[in-house]
Amino acid sequence: MLHYKTKEQMGEGFAFNEKDHEANEYNSLVSPYAFEQNTMRTKYLIRDIWDLEQLHSLKEFLEEEILNREADADGLDLDIKL
Repeated sequence: MLHYKTKEQMGEGFAFNEKDHEANEYNSLVSPYAFEQNTMRTKYLIRDIWDLEQLHSLKEFLEEEILNREADADGLDLDIKL
């Protein structure tokens, strides 16, 4: 199955296809609430709740996002996978 936004392969077994995602706005931050934009909540979760495996996963995700956004800002077409 392809991710509804990035079109990257996600594997099988997911509940919603692209049409369902659009209809339900499932897992979408089209109109995020103010508290969802506040990083302090995330910082407290990271500090107080998340385990080391979750932190490593977040680190990998953040590094990839930063590199991709920097590449986009530079006008480069790089698909960087860590």
